[in-house]
Amino acid sequence: MSQPWLTIALLFAAGWAAFGVRVVHLALRGRRGLRLLGVRGARAEGEVARGPRREGPDLHPAQVRYRAGPHHQTYRRVPLNSGLHTLRAGYSVVVRYDPADPRRVVVVRTQKTFAPTTYLVWGVLVCLFGVGLGVWAVV
Repeated sequence: MSQPWLTIALLFAAGWAAFGVRVVHLALRGRRGLRLLGVRGARAEGEVARGPRREGPDLHPAQVRYRAGPHHQTYRRVPLNSGLHTLRAGYSVVVRYDPADPRRVVVVRTQKTFAPTTYLVWGVLVCLFGVGLGVWAVV
């Protein structure tokens, strides 16, 4: 490696590939939250009614409010994957709920994030860009 540009290009490529792997890891973690529901679920929009709060030694997770079910009842529940998202009071959220039991809900995305599938696609593309850049630098 007598050429300094080759070293720089390979480090740059490794950085892009590592960033892509990190994004893919986060996307798979988000998709794991969807698997907690156990079914594909019906989609609904809602909002975070109350953010996480601490009362003494107890930590209470955030609650989301959404309309679901055949009669469009309003539910206020703690999502199964509340630990995977930053949920602050007032945030708009997209949730999936179990049609058989509308009280079971997971958060798909918030107003500050994208859906896990979007992150997965972008992570793979960034990883491929890093690998391609490394191959181009060597060739």
